Amino acid sequence: MALSEARKKANDKWDRTNRTMLGCKVYRDKAEVFKAACAEAGTSVNAIFTAAMDDFLRQQGIDPDSFSRKRD
Repeated sequence: MALSEARKKANDKWDRTNRTMLGCKVYRDKAEVFKAACAEAGTSVNAIFTAAMDDFLRQQGIDPDSFSRKRD
């Protein structure tokens, strides 16, 4: 079932309030190889970055699961 326009608008509003985008500059050829490797592994760049962030937080003694992931 497709999302209604109202639901899309509500989702976008929630994302703007509760989420942020992180980025980094990398060499273009390295990025293309990385994206292809992610696709080959059946995962996404975002999933890899999120897992790396969670691992780093654990190393720092911070529970990455303590942050809200639920929509209000």
